[in-house]
Amino acid sequence: MVKVEEITEDYDDDHQSEDSNFTTDDSDSEDDFEDETWIERIRALRDIVPTDTRESITYNISSIMSFGVRSARFLGNGAWILTTSALLVVFPLLIEIGRESAINQMESEQMLNQGDPYGQPGQPGQPLPPGQHLQPGQHQAQPRGALIPPGF
Repeated sequence: MVKVEEITEDYDDDHQSEDSNFTTDDSDSEDDFEDETWIERIRALRDIVPTDTRESITYNISSIMSFGVRSARFLGNGAWILTTSALLVVFPLLIEIGRESAINQMESEQMLNQGDPYGQPGQPGQPLPPGQHLQPGQHQAQPRGALIPPGF
């Protein structure tokens, strides 16, 4: 059979008073961790990691950094060469292409403003208007003083 006992409140008070006399350093150690910075914590890891491992990590990081610096310098020099070449060669070329197209457009407008784009029929170098053909044995009229290459 089970025996039930009632616990009085006096027992709890006595038990708590005994616990209050005992103090721990847990609160002090928590304060120390709160004041510690991340850099201090990382420096504290130095004791945990062996020397050989630290040296290999340092070597790998420094080699990666030097490779990155050399790559950035190489890419920067390449970009400089490309941009200066473009400014010295391509830019003037684009300007000349623009001028040439403007001249061609101006010439075509002048031809349209003259009226008949075919010029006077029968002049050398001018095509005949559409629907007009030379009869066999008929030659285009040559203006006086025009040079005629041999064989024509």
